Amino acid sequence: MKLSLEVKVGLFFILSLLLFGTMLEIGNHWKLFDRGIPYKVFLASSTGLKVGDTVKLAGVEVGTISRISILDDKVQVDFEVKPGTRIKQDSVAGIRMASMLGGQFLGLSFGSPGSPDLPAGSRVKSSDSAGVDAIIDSVGSLTKDAKQLIIDLNRNQNEVMGKVNAILDENRAAVHGSLTGLASITSKLDRGDGSLGLLLNDKSLYNNVNALSGSLKEVSAKLERGEGTIGKMLTEEELYNQAITAVKGMNDGVKNITEIAQRINKGEGTVGKLVNDPALYDELRETVLNLKDITGKIKSGEGTIGKLVNDDKLYRDALSTLKKTEKAMEGLQDTGPISVIGSVVGTLF
Repeated sequence: MKLSLEVKVGLFFILSLLLFGTMLEIGNHWKLFDRGIPYKVFLASSTGLKVGDTVKLAGVEVGTISRISILDDKVQVDFEVKPGTRIKQDSVAGIRMASMLGGQFLGLSFGSPGSPDLPAGSRVKSSDSAGVDAIIDSVGSLTKDAKQLIIDLNRNQNEVMGKVNAILDENRAAVHGSLTGLASITSKLDRGDGSLGLLLNDKSLYNNVNALSGSLKEVSAKLERGEGTIGKMLTEEELYNQAITAVKGMNDGVKNITEIAQRINKGEGTVGKLVNDPALYDELRETVLNLKDITGKIKSGEGTIGKLVNDDKLYRDALSTLKKTEKAMEGLQDTGPISVIGSVVGTLF
């Protein structure tokens, strides 16, 4: 069957469109017209990544993945970035999730501003991030643990409830008696019986408490205003300063007492010598013994002082002398000096 010219032209047009689309797709995939800067990164797993996935720097698309290959214990991911993209030596690459619904890409960090640029073809540091499979495994383990926890809680709950039921069955009479007594107590409280019932039902107590609250409020207000002795003590700073001065004076006094005690311990001064010198103690003891001997002699009537203390005759003689002197003084006003002397002499002798 011979094709017409129109059919040939149409087929040629269709084939040309298909060829043009294929070339665009291949060029976009292989980057024939856009030469990128190559880099590589080694990952423990490349789950979710495939050739042609995007490479983003801080969330901005800067390149694509060109190849994924398996090494001994790592996965090598080769990627290219657009010219002008600066990757630092401390930049870090890792697998990132595009959204919670799925989709992953290779993410790059900026790195520090002072770090130099990484040369083309160099290895970029990696950070192993949790992939979808690791997250699913973790969720599965967590689900199993939660399920086991719920089973354990149910078992423990059944055991506890069983023990509680057994205790209630064994002590049913005691529980009933306790509830009965509690009901009786509450009824007495409602009726106002007993001290607690009066506290709950007596309005006078409530009124007294209100009055006491008002009085306390008034007292606290006076204290805040600085009225009265306590109010002045709470509000006036002068009293506080005086108290601080008194405390400092007490501290100085304590220091002086401490210094005096130290000097006494060292034997300085009269008191220090009295406390620390045994010779003074011996002399004082000897003096006390002598005084004891003297008082013993006085008590027994020995010596002049002993006779003065114990002999009544000396007392009577002194009393008689005083009486004679009194009689002589009565006649002094009517006699002359010579007569007075003669009278005194005659009276005494």
